[in-house]
Amino acid sequence: MISVTFDLQFLSYQIETGVPSMLFTMVKDEELTIQMPGLKQTESKEGVWVSFDVPKLGQKEWKLGLLGFNFLFQLQTPEKKYLATMKFPEYYNPYGDWIVKFEDGICYVRVPTQKTVDPFLAKANINRNLTRPTPYCVTFDRSELGRRLCEIIARPEVKSKSFTAYKKDTDESIYFKGNLPGVEKLVVTKEGLCVSLSMPGFELEDVEVGFEYDTLIVEGKREGEHYIAGLRVPEGFRTENDMMKKEMQDGVFKATLPRVDANRIVFSVYR
Repeated sequence: MISVTFDLQFLSYQIETGVPSMLFTMVKDEELTIQMPGLKQTESKEGVWVSFDVPKLGQKEWKLGLLGFNFLFQLQTPEKKYLATMKFPEYYNPYGDWIVKFEDGICYVRVPTQKTVDPFLAKANINRNLTRPTPYCVTFDRSELGRRLCEIIARPEVKSKSFTAYKKDTDESIYFKGNLPGVEKLVVTKEGLCVSLSMPGFELEDVEVGFEYDTLIVEGKREGEHYIAGLRVPEGFRTENDMMKKEMQDGVFKATLPRVDANRIVFSVYR
């Protein structure tokens, strides 16, 4: 699998002006989800409570860090790693006590506050109410994201030879989910290699298919949703667009790549 540095230092690189909060979840270095904003906030007399779901709490290991006008939180369970960040409230009290507690699968963090607004903090967080962080709106496309992931699954040390990346974008939030491996259903039939991908809500006309070297790329776009998947095609199957059979049924996209003729020599291209 890919060796990923997934800690507070990683989180510090993700902080952008105007993003009120983010929540990253990593599962066994194979699945990454991102939610923005990612934390729920509740005000009380003692301070602002922020919370996020942490199901199946086991042996807990957590760290809390401060960077600029953001707090960073790291939590690790036997199965998952969580990273969360949020801008300080305008009423943040730098001399108060932080409280962290876990109840019924939810992590609660109390951020200490004071009665008066800190003018320096308020000025520094002038864009605090923006809820549409631009980086993930702009760079999620086939030419950028898909190409980088193609390079990852081409590495010899990476056992998974497929990926999926999904983004749902609304006026209030952005949700991103990436999987490695991403293609679970792969069947060899008499016709050839059949790849099945669950794409509920998409129609066949929403989907474009093509190749980056020996990687099959499937891209689906519709209002507010964007889906990209890639699979390295093994030797013995055709990699020409006009030879591919495509169909969509009950939210499942299928692409069938015919076998190579027995007398044809196949050269696999690896980057």
